[in-house]
Amino acid sequence: MNLSPNTTRYLKSGLVMAGIVIALLCADTLFWWRTTDTIEAEIEARRAALETAGWTMTVEQSTRGGWPFGAWVTMTSPHLSHERSIRAPFDAGWSGTRLRVGGLWPDLIQAGFPVLLSGRHAARFIAPTLQLTILSQDLHLRFSADHETTFASPSTQIALTTGFLDQSIALTGVSGRLLTIPNALPDSTRLGLELSAQTLNSPALTSLKLSFRNAHLVAALTPSAQKDASSFFSLGGYDRLLLQTATFSIGSKPDASRLSFSGSLDLPAVTGHLTLNLLNWHNAAEQLLNTASARTALSPDLQAILQHMLREQPSSILKQAQPLVVDLPILNGHFPLSLETLLQNISTQKIDVSH
Repeated sequence: MNLSPNTTRYLKSGLVMAGIVIALLCADTLFWWRTTDTIEAEIEARRAALETAGWTMTVEQSTRGGWPFGAWVTMTSPHLSHERSIRAPFDAGWSGTRLRVGGLWPDLIQAGFPVLLSGRHAARFIAPTLQLTILSQDLHLRFSADHETTFASPSTQIALTTGFLDQSIALTGVSGRLLTIPNALPDSTRLGLELSAQTLNSPALTSLKLSFRNAHLVAALTPSAQKDASSFFSLGGYDRLLLQTATFSIGSKPDASRLSFSGSLDLPAVTGHLTLNLLNWHNAAEQLLNTASARTALSPDLQAILQHMLREQPSSILKQAQPLVVDLPILNGHFPLSLETLLQNISTQKIDVSH
């Protein structure tokens, strides 16, 4: 049977397209096998390094996946633990629902290595001077060769207990990056953190009927010249905490008060100073005056001044007022002044009442 020229042409085009698709699928399959082999080899290398450092890692099941749109290795019920020892005096553990190493081809082409911790995950760290617990949901990580790890999670809860602090916070819309250089030189960053969150809440804020939004933190720890790299998880391994900024908006309005902290603390004594800067302080003052538990901490003259300004001054004038700046000394991890004393000793000269 003779085929028409058009049929022959379409048949040849179809065969060419089929050949291209088959070739692409073969290449994709080959690349998938090589990538998953590389991922599994990297996982085993990390597992061996962790075991050498005193950690134990277990998983319920490990499977390959992603073909043909990507390549990854999924581990179910992963668990990581570390028992206290003389060289590393801390207990730590992490457990989760599912850990996926790898991703779609576009994710693998980008710099860094993607990791997804799907579901709920919990981590704990217990040292002689502190206890830290972190709960997160659907945590996205990307590890890079320059000691930097980026992270993002829709929600995270943190509980921290030390000799001078016992607090828990809940964050939503969390993202940031972590810099870890165990063998950093003195006066350089050994552990650095940049963190942003859409909302921040805690029991203390709830009692004051306050809510923080658009939180942003940038901090760094410098290494101690007297300690070796084994003290990475101990305050004794650090010389100073440098707080570049810790900022929060008090409320969700565009003109909400903006609270920021900066300063430095010597370690391990936790002694130094912080500077508090409050923009649009009139909004925060109104919230304090409307909250009984906070209002009672203000001195009577300061209450009178704030009430007078909020009642007599136009809002447009208040928005142009100078920010409130307060120096906060820190001694051995404690404020030498109580909150009541601190509020009562705020100099009224730091509040612009000249308008």
